[in-house]
Amino acid sequence: MVKIGVRLFLGVNPRQVILTFPEKFRIPFQNHSNQKRLYSGFMVLAKACVLELI
Repeated sequence: MVKIGVRLFLGVNPRQVILTFPEKFRIPFQNHSNQKRLYSGFMVLAKACVLELI
């Protein structure tokens, strides 16, 4: 994967984004009856935020 990335993105420095929940949301998220939908919605919003930042 690294070899392919180096060739595809020559001269681009990779960056990581770490997304975290505020502590007050952790237990409600963990106990939610439809975690898949909840986390999926969070990821859609997170992606939008990162794209806006870029």
